Amino acid sequence: MKLLGKNFKVSYAYPLGYPVKVVSRNFGIRALLGWLFQKYAATAPTEELLISERIIELPLLHQWFSQSFKGPGVEVLEIGHVASSVSLELASLGHFVTGIDLRPYPFTHPNLKSLVGDFLEYNFPKSFDCIYSLSTIEHFGFTERYDNKENVDNRMDEEAFAKIAKLLKSSGRAIISVPFEHTLVPSTWFRIYTRDELNKKLSKYFNIIEQRFYRRDNNQWSQAIEHSRDPVSARDGVAIFLLSKKN
Repeated sequence: MKLLGKNFKVSYAYPLGYPVKVVSRNFGIRALLGWLFQKYAATAPTEELLISERIIELPLLHQWFSQSFKGPGVEVLEIGHVASSVSLELASLGHFVTGIDLRPYPFTHPNLKSLVGDFLEYNFPKSFDCIYSLSTIEHFGFTERYDNKENVDNRMDEEAFAKIAKLLKSSGRAIISVPFEHTLVPSTWFRIYTRDELNKKLSKYFNIIEQRFYRRDNNQWSQAIEHSRDPVSARDGVAIFLLSKKN
């Protein structure tokens, strides 16, 4: 069986996405599953493929970041970085990145400091040039999915916005994305926003430099400029903001 040969090697995508992959040179259950994934995942029916909001968040984050900062050495904080490759990307480009998450980050880099903890409780010793959080803050207070504790009805998202503003340098930039929809409805797994509510909440703590709203139709994302195009489900909408500190 060729799979058992000494030159056996299989690679497949790590959950972070394309920039990171698993490479196994020893045959075993994990390698076999990876080989099957590598061989058959590309044959998945089109109707089973889902393009997530990352298709919007990642290029916009890098665009806004490069417009706001020139050269390496930017002090960066990412909130919720375990499922993100951006910390590694920015660290690899020469920026000094701190990432914090409730779960440990599996990767290291000389320019990356990974913290395990609660963003709202952690005492950061410095301020940052750039703070960003992609599709994370809407989960603050909705803990049932992650630690089997009962969800808390609170204002933890606004606490997060206030703390981000506090940690941001006077000339700094924050980039925040959250799901949004046309009408507020109760949710079990994450907080629901409308564009008007987002503007109201963020304006308390930031100057809104730029805001974009996108919706997914038939697995295709496009900008929702008019309110009438706001999605009926937050799973099909993402709002992303470029913000500065209110002085």
